[in-house]
Amino acid sequence: MKQANILKKTTAAFNTAKSKVATPEVKTSFSNVETPQVKKSQPKTECSLQKIQEKAYELFLKRNGGPGSAEEDWAQAERIVKGV
Repeated sequence: MKQANILKKTTAAFNTAKSKVATPEVKTSFSNVETPQVKKSQPKTECSLQKIQEKAYELFLKRNGGPGSAEEDWAQAERIVKGV
Protein backbone atom coordinates (compact mmCIF):
# COMPACT_ATOMS: atom_id res chain seq x y z
CA MET A 1 0.00 0.00 0.00
CA LYS A 2 2.84 2.33 0.85
CA GLN A 3 4.36 1.78 -2.62
CA ALA A 4 1.06 2.62 -4.29
CA ASN A 5 0.92 5.98 -2.46
CA ILE A 6 4.51 6.74 -3.42
CA LEU A 7 3.74 5.87 -7.04
CA LYS A 8 0.65 8.12 -7.06
CA LYS A 9 2.59 11.02 -5.54
CA THR A 10 5.47 10.57 -7.98
CA THR A 11 3.13 10.42 -10.94
CA ALA A 12 1.26 13.51 -9.74
CA ALA A 13 4.54 15.39 -9.24
CA PHE A 14 5.73 14.36 -12.70
CA ASN A 15 2.48 15.50 -14.35
CA THR A 16 2.62 18.84 -12.51
CA ALA A 17 6.22 19.42 -13.54
CA LYS A 18 5.44 18.40 -17.12
CA SER A 19 2.62 20.93 -17.40
CA LYS A 20 4.93 23.72 -16.21
CA VAL A 21 7.52 23.11 -18.92
CA ALA A 22 7.21 25.68 -21.70
CA THR A 23 6.96 24.33 -25.20
CA PRO A 24 8.68 26.69 -27.61
CA GLU A 25 6.42 28.08 -30.32
CA VAL A 26 7.90 27.69 -33.76
CA LYS A 27 7.05 30.46 -36.17
CA THR A 28 7.74 30.11 -39.84
CA SER A 29 8.06 33.19 -41.94
CA PHE A 30 8.64 33.26 -45.66
CA SER A 31 8.50 37.02 -45.97
CA ASN A 32 12.12 37.16 -47.11
CA VAL A 33 11.56 34.72 -49.99
CA GLU A 34 10.88 36.26 -53.36
CA THR A 35 8.16 34.83 -55.56
CA PRO A 36 9.52 34.08 -59.01
CA GLN A 37 7.90 36.07 -61.78
CA VAL A 38 6.71 34.03 -64.73
CA LYS A 39 6.85 35.70 -68.10
CA LYS A 40 3.67 35.42 -70.09
CA SER A 41 4.93 35.17 -73.61
CA GLN A 42 4.27 33.19 -76.71
CA PRO A 43 5.74 29.70 -76.88
CA LYS A 44 9.04 29.58 -78.73
CA THR A 45 7.55 27.80 -81.74
CA GLU A 46 4.88 30.47 -82.19
CA CYS A 47 7.47 33.21 -81.81
CA SER A 48 9.70 31.58 -84.43
CA LEU A 49 6.72 31.05 -86.74
CA GLN A 50 5.81 34.70 -86.48
CA LYS A 51 9.40 35.75 -87.22
CA ILE A 52 9.50 33.45 -90.24
CA GLN A 53 6.21 34.88 -91.51
CA GLU A 54 7.47 38.44 -91.14
CA LYS A 55 10.77 37.63 -92.84
CA ALA A 56 9.03 35.82 -95.73
CA TYR A 57 6.77 38.83 -96.27
CA GLU A 58 9.80 41.12 -96.19
CA LEU A 59 11.51 38.97 -98.84
CA PHE A 60 8.33 39.04 -100.95
CA LEU A 61 8.26 42.83 -100.80
CA LYS A 62 11.96 43.03 -101.72
CA ARG A 63 11.45 41.06 -104.93
CA ASN A 64 8.46 43.25 -105.93
CA GLY A 65 6.49 40.30 -107.26
CA GLY A 66 9.40 39.38 -109.52
CA PRO A 67 10.70 35.87 -110.11
CA GLY A 68 10.23 33.59 -107.14
CA SER A 69 7.44 32.05 -105.12
CA ALA A 70 5.94 32.14 -101.66
CA GLU A 71 7.51 28.73 -100.96
CA GLU A 72 10.98 30.01 -101.86
CA ASP A 73 10.45 33.10 -99.69
CA TRP A 74 9.33 30.88 -96.80
CA ALA A 75 12.30 28.51 -97.13
CA GLN A 76 14.75 31.40 -97.26
CA ALA A 77 13.05 33.08 -94.28
CA GLU A 78 13.34 29.85 -92.25
CA ARG A 79 17.06 29.66 -93.00
CA ILE A 80 17.56 33.30 -91.99
CA VAL A 81 15.54 33.10 -88.77
CA LYS A 82 17.01 29.75 -87.69
CA GLY A 83 20.52 30.90 -88.61
CA VAL A 84 21.17 28.04 -91.03
